[in-house]
Amino acid sequence: MKTLLMNLMITWTDIFEGTGTFFQWIFKGMRVLGQGPNVIIWILIIGVLAYWCIRLSRYKKEAHRNGTIE
Repeated sequence: MKTLLMNLMITWTDIFEGTGTFFQWIFKGMRVLGQGPNVIIWILIIGVLAYWCIRLSRYKKEAHRNGTIE
């Protein structure tokens, strides 16, 4: 019974080693991807900003046409 409990016991060392192993695996994958994720994120940000600027100009034109607050 005691050996069964000892096998089920998780220590802080186990947690930190497991976390370290996981991040090493993740960072190896990130190295393979290279700059791809960065490029995709920047394209997404630029697209969202362009969309927002277009919507903002439409709201301003509509406010000017209706005589409401810009």
